[in-house]
Amino acid sequence: MMKNKLKLKKVNNIFSVVLEDYTKYIKDFPIIIPAGFRTDGASIPLILRPFFERYGKNTEAAVIHDFLYSKFNSTGINRELADRIFLFILKENGVSWRVRKMMYEAVRMFGDIFWEKKIQNEGYRNKAIIDKSEEAKCYYSEWEKKLGKL
Repeated sequence: MMKNKLKLKKVNNIFSVVLEDYTKYIKDFPIIIPAGFRTDGASIPLILRPFFERYGKNTEAAVIHDFLYSKFNSTGINRELADRIFLFILKENGVSWRVRKMMYEAVRMFGDIFWEKKIQNEGYRNKAIIDKSEEAKCYYSEWEKKLGKL
């Protein structure tokens, strides 16, 4: 699989725009971020900005996470998996264990207010944690294979 580079153009001190379609593969599953998608990088509260970068090693994970939380996400990936994919990419990109753990915990605690209704499929959202159907078990077991134990 060919890997392309994430190209961003700063719009102002906070926002950037994706310049070209960007595809990130989680094992064999493609997540496509379209050109023109607007992101704020890592959404860091003002008080913590001296300690964490909005853009840096975490940029790819933050942009993909922003997309998965947006109304444009038609992948069927739910919020819990979006957060796990964020953690997976942070680890893959060499973000330290301490920083990625704090960032992951922050999106788990506060992310729900940013989760947008989806144009198409909203996957299982968080319902499947208690859903014992075969479909739900299959959905999560496939992602366990892709992401591994985190």
